[in-house]
Amino acid sequence: MYESRLHGGKVRKRPTALLLSGLLLALVWAGNPLDAQTAVNWAGIEAAWNVYYMNPTEADAEKVLQLLPGTEKILDIKDGFSVVNAISDHLGVLEGEIYAGNPNAIKLGFRLLTISYGTFEASLNKILGNLISYNPRLFLEELAAHRNLFLILDPILASFVNEIPNDAAALELEKKLRIQSLESVEDKTLKSLRNECIKILKKL
Repeated sequence: MYESRLHGGKVRKRPTALLLSGLLLALVWAGNPLDAQTAVNWAGIEAAWNVYYMNPTEADAEKVLQLLPGTEKILDIKDGFSVVNAISDHLGVLEGEIYAGNPNAIKLGFRLLTISYGTFEASLNKILGNLISYNPRLFLEELAAHRNLFLILDPILASFVNEIPNDAAALELEKKLRIQSLESVEDKTLKSLRNECIKILKKL
């Protein structure tokens, strides 16, 4: 499975708590009114993803996007379990495209949250949370577009806490960097969400 890397290239194992939180969120989603699930074309997603990760382009990212659910959390992924695992195994390819600021790649990162739980979801939250420092405007735009996928924003905004849990100085530095990046966004349409994110980070 995909391992996250942060600060000095050191590989950090994700805590079991992330898996538990993913399961708890799945239980909460189970009570969501969106129980009438749309059919997912798992074979199509797998084929499109395989093309994308071999040679990532914005056009091929769009093809994967067209096959994924809109902003509806899919509760039953048992038929697509192998597809989800395959995507998770090669998430590093998408990560690079996201940090490069490619809009469709960023949108794809958020859209994959519709089929992610546990470690996969934690990996996406880490990657997308790191985007705050690279491109805070695109981060806020896509967060706004996919807001209903987040019961709370802490997992994506504070994903770095689990990466450097024993380094208070590094935690404080990363928090300040994210706040400063968000404060640089002056778009009036994103102001409310920006302020909400900053408020959450300041409470950490």
